[in-house]
Amino acid sequence: MSNEQNYTFGDSALAAQRLQWLAEVFAPATVRLLGELPAVHGGALDLGCGPGHTTRLVHERVAPTWTIGIDRSARMLEIARANAPTLAFIEHEVTVVPFPVPAAALIYARFLTTHLHGPVERLRDWATLLAPGGHIVLEETAFMRSEHPAFQEYYANVQTLQAHYGQNMLIGERLAALCEQADYVLIDSGVRPRDLPAAKEMARLHAANLPTWIQDPYARATFDPERLQALGDTLSEIAAGHVEAPPVTVGTGHVVAMLRE
Repeated sequence: MSNEQNYTFGDSALAAQRLQWLAEVFAPATVRLLGELPAVHGGALDLGCGPGHTTRLVHERVAPTWTIGIDRSARMLEIARANAPTLAFIEHEVTVVPFPVPAAALIYARFLTTHLHGPVERLRDWATLLAPGGHIVLEETAFMRSEHPAFQEYYANVQTLQAHYGQNMLIGERLAALCEQADYVLIDSGVRPRDLPAAKEMARLHAANLPTWIQDPYARATFDPERLQALGDTLSEIAAGHVEAPPVTVGTGHVVAMLRE
């Protein structure tokens, strides 16, 4: 079977802006998680690094001997190299091993496995990139809850779209089980909830995503375009502060694991 994966949110200029906003929203949770890790004696890989925001966080907070970001998008890597010229970035499909890199003491990925079908296979593949005693650290969305119907509709649509491609929008709740199936030993796992502002953070992110994924062939064939237009308009109105909406409760699942000896 091909390892080609569908990425829902694209790599356009708008997608890059959305990833910058995403990085700002979720940086505090990532900083907390990275601060809880044991000392890293060796290099680090940031898988699906995009424009390099997480790569810089890993390098600054974990202080590995080297840090390399891996992504398949040449456009995103161009941005990453401009923003972090002292770090290394390699264009490579994260589902195809081996990578052209040394064995790593740490593999990190945030919001990556949600976009992959066959996540257990991918975790087993990534195990071949770890040095003895190395750790893998993953962060993914476990749940998103809102009382506002626009958010509820948005999440239902994205979940349907990703499921069509064998992906799981809420894979964060399954990270521990997936790592155990892939023969890792769990060091730490859990789900941490946060209430995030609807306007300044979540609606802005979703309004930026929607114009990309509505162009997907399956989305075009499945969803009512007029309804999607109305949904986008509502999210934009919330983001602009013209329509009120309560905070969105987001649960971020995390796992820290090692290879079984």
